[in-house]
Amino acid sequence: MIDSLIKDLQNGVDVRSNLIKLRDLMKEDDGKAFSLLNDEAKALIASFLEDEDSKCRRAAGAILSYSHDYKYARLIFDRYLKENVLMIKADYLESIKKLPYELLLPDIHDRIEAVLKESHKEDEYVHVIKEIRMLYTLVFEKEGMHPHEFKGLKDTHEVMLTVKSGLEKELAKSVHGMPKRCVHAGIMVKTHDYDGLFKMRFFENALIYIGEAKSDNASDAGAILCDDIKGLIGEIYKGKGPFFFRSSVDGAISLDEGKDYIKKFSNLLQKASKNELINLPSDYEIEFLIRFDKEGSVKLYLRPSSYNDKRFDYRAGYVSQSIKPYMAATIVELAKPYLKKDARILDPFCGVGTMLLERRLQVSTDAAYGVDYFADAIKAAKDNSAMIGPDIHYVQRDFKDFTHEYRFDEIITDMPVKSQNTGIEEIRDIYDNLFIKADELLNENGVMIIYGAESNLIKKNLRLHKKTFRLERDFIFNERQDRHLFIIIKNYGVAK
Repeated sequence: MIDSLIKDLQNGVDVRSNLIKLRDLMKEDDGKAFSLLNDEAKALIASFLEDEDSKCRRAAGAILSYSHDYKYARLIFDRYLKENVLMIKADYLESIKKLPYELLLPDIHDRIEAVLKESHKEDEYVHVIKEIRMLYTLVFEKEGMHPHEFKGLKDTHEVMLTVKSGLEKELAKSVHGMPKRCVHAGIMVKTHDYDGLFKMRFFENALIYIGEAKSDNASDAGAILCDDIKGLIGEIYKGKGPFFFRSSVDGAISLDEGKDYIKKFSNLLQKASKNELINLPSDYEIEFLIRFDKEGSVKLYLRPSSYNDKRFDYRAGYVSQSIKPYMAATIVELAKPYLKKDARILDPFCGVGTMLLERRLQVSTDAAYGVDYFADAIKAAKDNSAMIGPDIHYVQRDFKDFTHEYRFDEIITDMPVKSQNTGIEEIRDIYDNLFIKADELLNENGVMIIYGAESNLIKKNLRLHKKTFRLERDFIFNERQDRHLFIIIKNYGVAK
């Protein structure tokens, strides 16, 4: 088929259609078909970079992108510089990205400097934004992105600490020394000490509040809030722009509407800032969170993505089922009233050790043991523990076969969940065995801190073992997914 397409192209037959067919063939086999072209055919394709039809020029560039040859990167870049159809300029740069283009970097830097100075008509700007984005993508692909240095907050700002929805009031009790109020999935605090917030471990992100815009002006929010955004960035970062950002949305908005909003917001913000802020979702130092509320407004927050959050640096290794460190920290924070210093602790399904490490970091322990069946998890757990010390004892074993010479004060764990490899019957056996082994391994008045997605199995076993265990607290992390944190006390004779 390739020979037929090349022959038709040589004879000038349906040039646009045949170039597009050839491009699609290359795309289907990731460019392997390009090796079937001889030098004459390659030269023919390259000649269409100068065709009067812009779609032919674009298709030719896409075909040549599979050549792995710098000379075609040079040809495509030269065509790009001459191109007067703005809407396809970024496509040439996409083609160059697949080629060895290192020698073009000085020219790409020159082009960035030039395009940022150019002025464009209103209807042209959306294409210019795509072009600028691709130019920076090419540079960062080879040279890396060097984020601006974060200075911290100079003035007092509202900052939202994002937490699990439904736990805001409980976790707000751990915030001291600053004004606070609870919002959906967050705790708003007033502070000028951004670094100081990271002494707390139970939140995921610290988002600096910027401002609010009415949702009926949603597409203009980037322009409306541009001055506030630039003012905040100037306060918290050293140096001048451009600054690179991405945007995300949450709250009362559908997925499709959210995608459309992000596109409009990001483009308008880049335009209003005169390219001091550049939308680059692949390489960014700032993230804007746009939160929609049910009252008809949007609130804008800034997350300094390049901020060096060191809270969970110990987490060198993980496996697919690993609990997120801030979630483990949240569990420990909620369980603190039931923990004692210098306790002997056990995690029967320790994974990479995150729960044990968070428990140990927040309240001192004596002996700590982690048990897991999977060798990869145990290896990662040992690596993670080595970063913070002292050592935790890790045992590769099925928990049902685990024994120990002395009893423990606490069992703390993130329970296994149903998966392709673990069915509900196996999960049921795991929960049943947990209570049996806990009776054997826990001291009188010992505590079980159990995070899991099978509340019915916990409640069933509490009924079966009512003379041994009592439920102290039930924190709901996610009602729809049945995610709970149970605090359970071992206390013989609790049932009357």
